[in-house]
Amino acid sequence: MLMLFSISMLGQMLVHRILSVIAQEFAISQHTLRSLMIFNVLLTSVLVSFHSSPVALWLFIGILLISLKFFSPILRFFLMRRLSSALIPMLDSVILGLQSGKSFRISLQAAIENQNGWRRNQMREIYNSLITSEVSTSVKSALLKDLLAELAEIDRSQNRTIDQVRALRRHLKLQENFRRRSGQVTQQIKMQAIIVTALYFALLSFVIAQFGFFEHRKLILASVLIFFTGLFWIFNVGRRMKWKV
Repeated sequence: MLMLFSISMLGQMLVHRILSVIAQEFAISQHTLRSLMIFNVLLTSVLVSFHSSPVALWLFIGILLISLKFFSPILRFFLMRRLSSALIPMLDSVILGLQSGKSFRISLQAAIENQNGWRRNQMREIYNSLITSEVSTSVKSALLKDLLAELAEIDRSQNRTIDQVRALRRHLKLQENFRRRSGQVTQQIKMQAIIVTALYFALLSFVIAQFGFFEHRKLILASVLIFFTGLFWIFNVGRRMKWKV
């Protein structure tokens, strides 16, 4: 029992450390962080109370740590998509600030402070890089780097600033519309692939049930290989295709 308690305490320390890093990166509130930690403690306590073996407890902690390791990039992917759609309203706020007579930097800072959570942290990094003329190491995505380059160009020019911000907004709006339409196309391809896969496996099951597997295993295996090669080729070509706006 003492060994299980020691393992659980070590696991809690590791999980708390990773959760703290995630909370800081994604601006998760302390209340939510405490709730996650309490939930984790309850899960571990239930596992220990059933007198599980040290191997089972280590396995549980390992799965939890690996899950948290992959959680950050997955969450960042979805948040980045939401950030992309929030840029246009932010630029609208910048334009309103410029029209009221404020400078570009003050208007941009006010628009950033109107954001919340993770988006505000990301845009603050953009603003700090703009002020210091140094790209922050936390600005990793191509979207944010391109945005920083555009905003830095506007900040340096100090000429027809409103027109430049409006041009940037039109460009982002065009990209957003294009991504939405191309997303609809790829979604249709995925749905068609799912339907074809279901039909193929239904037909494959019928053939095996009627004619047997071992008697025709070479043809069946060749059919499966060709089918999955075709699926891989379709999705691989779609992923590698470069769409231009």
